Amino acid sequence: MRACFFICLQFFASALYAVTDEKKQTTPSVPDPVGVGDFVQVFLGLAVVVVAIVAMAWIIKRTGYVNTRANGQLKVVGGLTLTQRERLLLVQVGKKQLLIGVAPGRISTLHELEENIDVIGSDKPVMESFAQKLNTFMRKETMPRDKS
Repeated sequence: MRACFFICLQFFASALYAVTDEKKQTTPSVPDPVGVGDFVQVFLGLAVVVVAIVAMAWIIKRTGYVNTRANGQLKVVGGLTLTQRERLLLVQVGKKQLLIGVAPGRISTLHELEENIDVIGSDKPVMESFAQKLNTFMRKETMPRDKS
């Protein structure tokens, strides 16, 4: 009877060990190398880059620094913004000057000038560069103030 008891005890004990060994084998010992945080970080980085590209394109478009020249024969002499989407441009083509109206989806010649308008300082930028403005500001800050 004792022998039967020990044999049954041995059988159940080995079955318990087998169950715990199966549990140990099914659980991964190495954590997942790519987590949700990694996906969020990559997505946010990509979103920042796309937003920066769109912002730079918008700034370049709004400032109007995208001017192309046709070997000096075609250039924008001056311009005036009428509304947010409409502009008047004075364009020089060779020796002629044209007044052009620009609107979304439409460009039309308004007038061909018989006598050219000489724009003062058309070769130089109208606005100061950032370096010039910064230099002027720094000079103002370093000048000693009058003590009256």
